[in-house]
Amino acid sequence: MLDVLIVGGGPAGTAAAFRAREFGLSVLVIDYDDLMKRIRDYAKDKQILPHFGGGDKMQFPQGGELVNKLHFGPIDKDDMCAEWKGFYKTHNVPSQSGVELTGLERRGDGVWEVKTWNHRAKAEQPYLARHVVLSIGRGVPRRFDIPGSTDGIAYKLDDATQYLGHPVLVVGGGTSAAEAVIALSEAKTEAGDDCAVYWSYRGDKLPKVSKALADAFFNAYLGNGNIRYCPGSEPVAIVMTPEKEERLSIRVDRKTPTGRPSETVHLEFSKNHCVACIGEDIPEALLNSLGVYMVTGGPDSKKRMAVTPLLETQQPNVYLIGDLLSQAYLETDDFRADPATFREIKHRGNIKSALRDGVFVAEVIKQKLEGRDVIQVDLVFAEDKAAPQSVAAPQSKAELQDPAAMTMVHTSAEADGPPEESIAPERTVEAHLVRVTAGGVEEDEFSLKAHGVTTIGRHECTLSFPEDSTLSENHASVLHSSDGYFLRDDGSETGTFLILRPGKSYPVESGDLLRLGQRFLLFHAQGSEFGFVQYDQTGQPLQRHPLAEGTIVLGRQAPDITLDARDMVLSRRHLSLTLKDGVLLAKDLNSLNGTYLRVRNPVKLDDEDAFRAGQQMFRLSLLEEVKESSTTFRLKPYVASEPVAPKPTPVAPLPASAAPAEAQAAAPIPTPTPPSTPAPSPAPAATPAAVPAPSGEPVVTFQGLGKAVTLQPGQTLCDAAEAAGIDMRAECHVGICGSDAVRIVSGGEHLSDLGDEEADTLDAICGLPAGNQPGQCRLACVMRAKGPVVVERIS
Repeated sequence: MLDVLIVGGGPAGTAAAFRAREFGLSVLVIDYDDLMKRIRDYAKDKQILPHFGGGDKMQFPQGGELVNKLHFGPIDKDDMCAEWKGFYKTHNVPSQSGVELTGLERRGDGVWEVKTWNHRAKAEQPYLARHVVLSIGRGVPRRFDIPGSTDGIAYKLDDATQYLGHPVLVVGGGTSAAEAVIALSEAKTEAGDDCAVYWSYRGDKLPKVSKALADAFFNAYLGNGNIRYCPGSEPVAIVMTPEKEERLSIRVDRKTPTGRPSETVHLEFSKNHCVACIGEDIPEALLNSLGVYMVTGGPDSKKRMAVTPLLETQQPNVYLIGDLLSQAYLETDDFRADPATFREIKHRGNIKSALRDGVFVAEVIKQKLEGRDVIQVDLVFAEDKAAPQSVAAPQSKAELQDPAAMTMVHTSAEADGPPEESIAPERTVEAHLVRVTAGGVEEDEFSLKAHGVTTIGRHECTLSFPEDSTLSENHASVLHSSDGYFLRDDGSETGTFLILRPGKSYPVESGDLLRLGQRFLLFHAQGSEFGFVQYDQTGQPLQRHPLAEGTIVLGRQAPDITLDARDMVLSRRHLSLTLKDGVLLAKDLNSLNGTYLRVRNPVKLDDEDAFRAGQQMFRLSLLEEVKESSTTFRLKPYVASEPVAPKPTPVAPLPASAAPAEAQAAAPIPTPTPPSTPAPSPAPAATPAAVPAPSGEPVVTFQGLGKAVTLQPGQTLCDAAEAAGIDMRAECHVGICGSDAVRIVSGGEHLSDLGDEEADTLDAICGLPAGNQPGQCRLACVMRAKGPVVVERIS
């Protein structure tokens, strides 16, 4: 029986383990890969700087001898990994690598039964723990979405000699897959193993192999002769052999003869001989399976991780720390409250912040194990010279994440009486550019110059990336003035692209270039006539499209303009264009892979805006600093309740390909018939008759289906309906915004308020009247109810 099981051996998990060890708690750290994986995988010779992400004012948390060993100055990333792993060994902090978390079940006595898979032993490995800390970061291996259990499939190559004596499968088309293929090929050749290495990838052409691997791959492919290509293939299911062995089945060939059913060929591999190098994702699906859910709420109605002030999730005694909370999360004292009331807390994505999370949650767990009803944590920092002085309770926990905060106290308000007189802290705003990988993982952070220019390019710039051949010498700049931060292209060859925020309208002018999927749209205007030319990725013009007043939707299978039905990077409904009163607006419809606007004139950047220069992806982060030295936070003890699980929504990955040069029209372009503006759907001939619904309770009845669902506090209609098995056709889960509209029959007065964005979506995309009156429409993924409502699903 463990006091605490920590999942993830990065800085946050390490700090939690070290502090728990100092308290004498029984603790174990597990990691599916290895301790310090994130730091290990940084570029060679990368320096880890203590002020990354927080400036010099952010402090290290103070603990005992073991925690204090984690305080560092500038250090090479490999040296940090070796040093911190050494601390585990010399101080006997238990850890296991190659162990992947797969499930959680809570016993009647409150103890967690933790299910894991040991990739080295190729077997399930259960644990019992009173508390579980999730420190798994924002990048975990992407999983196959196929029937059957995928337990046993490796998501990185650990030891190539483990795969000798059997055919082995590598799935994926990136650098990590190529490295795995080379290593397996060499290991089999050296051991005299005649079994081949099969390389499965979806593309029809050979995956690109980086220059650094080109010679090694060429030698392995021609010299060893044991690599078998499987282009255009994909995993389809886990199947059972007559010998009761589970195997991964991949489809490697498909033939469609005329007049006959399609024929396919499948290859089957033992799960223990498969390596899936298919990238990383924010681990939302894993968290959902554990009963830990992201929530859409807070003052800006954004989707965030949600925890209590003790960093506890919807599951009691299960905590989130580290990068899962960055750059902001939602905080609540009651998960059953309206998510709109949840507080948004800024959270820095750096090592110091991770260390603070780990030390803090270890303190919480210690006091819970002591049986305290009131949790009080005095978090002291390394630069403290004297005991901190308490001040009045802040309005939210924002101060707890500020770099100069010296005390975090969680107590009962009734126990301590009225707060003392407050002292207003002096606040400033620090700006950073966060560099983001193609998988959405924050890789680095750079401070922006205040009242100056931060340049980005290949050489001799403020931020230089000499290895990126798609960058120009002086590519782009971020300028700061009293009006804010502005992005400027400095005459680059491949362009600087602003990433459109989903749901936000952006003005588009003549000469502007949009990229979506593998298509480029170059806009033009002559007088009052608007239109755009569609180009492919090579710059060849395809079609000219005139635009009329109104709104049209573009995408892979769009109602108005289908750009390319074969381009899987496009969402089916990817982008809307609205022409009204001579102004053209573009809106990304929550597409999976984003819409990019080439920057021609300086563009103002808001907090969390993202852009691309060459292969580099950046996001602007504006974080508030507090210069006062102490903070006290008071709250009533948290009482856990059974939460209602929201439906997960896929996270949009950032595309990895570089933006090509602006396309130029070089040949006559066919002009199709102008797409007509979608007319609003006709209103019902008569107001639908109200169907009786149970009084008082938030029960939503579906007219014509004979079904009804009861909404829990804060739950949307879409979440409740899908949990009850009602098909809402909610393709918004895969980037098709506006696909789950319902028409109000009665009870609209019991619905949540209609927001501007929801109304715009219903009008622009669906052509439906928005509102709560009979005959008007709402989006099921947004609407909530406080009383009985009757709706009609729109086909």
